[in-house]
Amino acid sequence: MWFCDIPQTTGICNGVLANKSKETNKCIFDCLSEEQIDYIYSDIKSNVYLNACPGSGKTEVIGLKGAIEIKKWDEPNSGIAILTFTNSAEDEIRSRTVEYLGHQIDYPHFIGTFTSWLHGYVANPFLSLVTGYKNKETFDNSIKLIDSKCTSDFLFSFETKYKYHSLGNIKANEIYFDLKSKKYMYCGFESNGQSVLDGLLSQDKWREEELSALKSKFWKAGFALYEDVEYLSLNLLIKEENIATYIAKRFPVIFIDECQDLSFVELQILKCLNSHGCNIHIIGDLDQSIYGFRNIDPSDTNAFVSELSMDEMRLSQNHRSCSPIVESSMFVLNKKDKITSTQSQKLDRPLIAILYKKGEESKVVSKFEYLVDVYGLNKNNSRIIVRNNNLRNKMYGSKDVIKSINTIEEFAKALYWHYNGCSVEDFQRSTQSLARAIQRSFFSESEHQNITYLYKPVEMESSEWRRCINDIKNALVSSTELNNFDLTWENWKKALQKALTSDCASKWNQGTLKLGKLRNNCTKKKVQIDIGSGRQAEFNCAIETIHSCKGMSLDAVLFMSTYHKSSSGENSQNNGSHWHSWFVDDSGIARESNRLAYVAFSRAKHLLVLGIPNPQTSPIDEEHKQLLIDAGFEIISVS
Repeated sequence: MWFCDIPQTTGICNGVLANKSKETNKCIFDCLSEEQIDYIYSDIKSNVYLNACPGSGKTEVIGLKGAIEIKKWDEPNSGIAILTFTNSAEDEIRSRTVEYLGHQIDYPHFIGTFTSWLHGYVANPFLSLVTGYKNKETFDNSIKLIDSKCTSDFLFSFETKYKYHSLGNIKANEIYFDLKSKKYMYCGFESNGQSVLDGLLSQDKWREEELSALKSKFWKAGFALYEDVEYLSLNLLIKEENIATYIAKRFPVIFIDECQDLSFVELQILKCLNSHGCNIHIIGDLDQSIYGFRNIDPSDTNAFVSELSMDEMRLSQNHRSCSPIVESSMFVLNKKDKITSTQSQKLDRPLIAILYKKGEESKVVSKFEYLVDVYGLNKNNSRIIVRNNNLRNKMYGSKDVIKSINTIEEFAKALYWHYNGCSVEDFQRSTQSLARAIQRSFFSESEHQNITYLYKPVEMESSEWRRCINDIKNALVSSTELNNFDLTWENWKKALQKALTSDCASKWNQGTLKLGKLRNNCTKKKVQIDIGSGRQAEFNCAIETIHSCKGMSLDAVLFMSTYHKSSSGENSQNNGSHWHSWFVDDSGIARESNRLAYVAFSRAKHLLVLGIPNPQTSPIDEEHKQLLIDAGFEIISVS
C-alpha cells in the first residue's frame, strides 16, 4: 500500500492525525488519490507546476506536503516559504499544515501572503538601498504604503509641476510604472485617465522624465504604492545580486498557492530567485485566472513554467462538484482535459436555467431558494453569485457609483452597510468606509497608511486607531437621524456634525473637523437616491461577487446575469456580466469572461442555477436556448 512507509519516513501517522483518521481508522494517505500522493512525494529540489482542477483538494495536499517537508527539514537557518494571496487562504493553509504537523509553524519557515513575505524579507529590510530613504530619527527605513485613492494634504508635496489636462497636477500615488507594458499606468479617480495620460506621454516626451523624477522623490521620502514595492523589489534583486543570493539561501524552497494570481512582476521576482538557487513549486489552475484588471495574464505564468522547465503534475479529480456540474464547467471553456468527479449526484436536476424579465430578479432568487429548500440543501452554504458589485448593490438596494471620494458620502456608506449588510464582505466595506471618512475628517493633515491598515495615521498605534474607529462608530449608531436615509443630504450632514461633536467622538478631534462640502446640486436630494433605500431585499442566501467567492465550496449556486448586454460605460458582453459572454465563442479561445464563468460554475457541489434574462423586446432565440441545453441545463420560467 502507498501509505505503509509514511510513519517511518516522516513521523506523521495516525497518532498525530487522530482527528483526521478516526473515521476511517487508517492512515490519511490511504484516503488520497495517486495523483495527490505523487505530488506529496515529489522532489522539493526541483521546479514543479501542480495543475490542480477545481475541487481537487489542493489545499489539503499543500498542507500535507508542507508538513512532511517541514518535518524532514534539518537546516537551522534556512526554511520553506508557503505563500498565497489572501488572508483567508493563508489561514486555511496554515490550519491544515499545523493539523498535520502537530505544532505551530515557526522559524525558519514562513506561511503567509506573497505581499507580507515580500515586504518582510525584501522590501522593508533592503529597499532603502535603491530608494535612498533614510529615517534619521528612528533608523527604521521600512516603506510606508500609501493607497492610490489617498487624498491627504501631504500628497500636495508630491505632485507634478505641470498639469496633465483633465488629470490636473498628477500626484505620485496616482501613477505607477508597469514593467510588462513598459509605461506609466494611471490609478487615480478619472475614468478616462489612462487614455489621457497615454496621449500626453506620446505627445510630450519630457513628461515621462517628470513622472520618473516625481516617483523617485516619493520613494526617497519613504512612500510607495503596492505596485511600486514589487517593481522596486525586482530592481533591487537584479541590481544587488548578493541580496538575491541571500534570499534564495534563506528560503531555498518556495511554494506558491493560487499561482494563477501571480502578476508579471511577481513572476520575474521568482524567476530571479530561482536563478540564484531557489526551487519553486507553483500550485493552481490557470483557467481560474480572473484578475485582468490587475494586468494578470495566464500566458505569463505559462511562459514562466516553460522558461524554468518546470515538471508539470496534475490533480484531475474534482471532489467537490457532481459530474453534470463538472461537465458544464468544462463546456464553458470548451475544455477537453479529462476531469473526473468523485462527488455523488444527489439531485435529478442539478443544472437549471431560469428565464426572467426586467424587474424579476427577486423572483429568480425566490425560485432558487425554493429549489434549495425542496432539495434539502443548506441555505447557509448556498450563494447568489454576480459578476461585480454593480449588480450586487442593485439587488441589495444600494447605489454605489464610481466617483471621486466625498467624506460625507463615506460616512453614509459606512452606516448603510452597517445597517443593511449581511456578509463579512459587507462588514469590511462598512469598516473601510468609516475608517477612510474618519481619517479624512479628523486626521487629514497626517500621513497615513493604506486600506490594508484601515488608513491608520502613522503616529497612532493600531490599538488606539481601533478604539478611535469604535468610539466614532458608536456615536454614529446612537443617532437615530443618521439611520434615516430619507433625509436630504443637507439635513443628514447636520445630523452627522452633531454626532461627530458628541463627547464620545469629539475626544479624537485634533483641531477643526473637516467634513468637506456636499457635491454640487446634492443639497436637497435625499440620501437614499445616492446611497440606497435602506430597505434590503429579503434574501436568505448571501450575494457574492465572483472574486469574493473564489475558494468557496457551496451546496448550491445561483449565477445571475445582468439584464442588458452593456450598461453605464462598461461592456458586459465582454467583461462577463452578461451570460452571452460566459461560453467560449466560435474562435475556441478562452477569454477572461469565460474564466469568470468557470470559477462561478465550479463553486457548486449539487445545484447550479443560472439567472438568464429574457427581454420582451428581444426574447432568447433558439440558438441560445440550444447553447444552454448543450451545456446540460434544463430551461424553466421564473413564473
